[in-house]
Amino acid sequence: MTTSDAEAAQNPTLDIASRREFSKHKSLSPLEADCREKELRNPLVLFVVNLYACFKTFAKYLISLSSCLGILLSVGATLFVYEFRREEYEDGSFHAGGMDWFLLGFAVITPMTMSISFSFGRREEALKQIAIFKSFVYQIYLSHATWDWYDKKGNSGREEHHFDSLDHSDDVMRKLLSCADELFHFLTLPTMSRARHRVTTMGRKEAERTVETSYSLYDSLYTRKIVHISHSTEILKAIGLPGNEAARIRQWERFLGETFENLRMLKMYRTPQALRSFGRLFSLFLPPVYAPAFAQLAHDTDSLALGITFAVIISLALSAIFNSVIFLEDPFVGHITLDGVDVREELVVLLWQQLMEGRREVFPAAKTFTYDHVPHPHLSPKGRATSYKKLEDAVELSPQRTGPAVETSLKSGE
Repeated sequence: MTTSDAEAAQNPTLDIASRREFSKHKSLSPLEADCREKELRNPLVLFVVNLYACFKTFAKYLISLSSCLGILLSVGATLFVYEFRREEYEDGSFHAGGMDWFLLGFAVITPMTMSISFSFGRREEALKQIAIFKSFVYQIYLSHATWDWYDKKGNSGREEHHFDSLDHSDDVMRKLLSCADELFHFLTLPTMSRARHRVTTMGRKEAERTVETSYSLYDSLYTRKIVHISHSTEILKAIGLPGNEAARIRQWERFLGETFENLRMLKMYRTPQALRSFGRLFSLFLPPVYAPAFAQLAHDTDSLALGITFAVIISLALSAIFNSVIFLEDPFVGHITLDGVDVREELVVLLWQQLMEGRREVFPAAKTFTYDHVPHPHLSPKGRATSYKKLEDAVELSPQRTGPAVETSLKSGE
């Protein structure tokens, strides 16, 4: 195997064809050019594909049992009014076309659209905090791997103490990767702050189980892991790392803790529960109230199908808006919804790749980093996890590629 083949084999983010291209050209430039050349640009094809994607997204993510029930209620009420008041319409005494739509537009749609805005703001804040976390993790690793100090004669402090920088930085990397792994598991725990978790016995028991697990994970990734990372900084101080540089690392550790706390708050707390309960009830039961207006439309146009169509559209629109609110309530559900943060991709796969590339730059002659697992990137949407039961953060490395596995904190309790 050539050097470029080995480099491509160690890059888990490339599929087989891309690895061959990487090995052939010894760079990623052909891959970038291939992506740009094969971008879909045909207007007709784009129109058809995008329209199909919209319908599929709507059917898969926005139609639920609640929306089906709302449609049945609206259609049933419309049919009832249409048939029950037929005689009044024929003699001219029935008229429902003047029903005010202000209640539907202002009292229902406006609060739900505001909830979507609030929820999307939480998602953006989650992305910001994850980006900050990844940045501090990378800088903490580089500081332990590369920062050196010199005496008046220009002698390296690390070399003078025969300090094994590779072994030390690898140990720090394992601790940081363990933090990221446990943070991923914490953030992707089931939601525990819905109405049923507060007012029903079954929901409270479900929430208690999840809270107990979440606190255990959080205690491990923050309370204990930060202590171990802090001890690693003390090792550098003991052999001569200047106090001002150690203080900078301490500051990054503190900022790392702040991102933990901010992400925990986003996970544990939600937008107003009363507003969500209001949206659920009114999106379900308000459209049937407008059944007389739909029946009036059917009589005026002499088309029952048109009246029923409007009843379905109004009910479906309200339920879709409410479902959008619910999907964005927990921003850490990229494995379930389209707009959630893909926590696994950010905290496990991409962070691993970033740290591995940094290690290769700092220690180009070092042996392959040993860890008990390597994140396995999902190269296609079908390969991504779609439920909590299928969450996986790693696949075992083959023995010929990794050598002996190293126990991480998830197994050793460190």
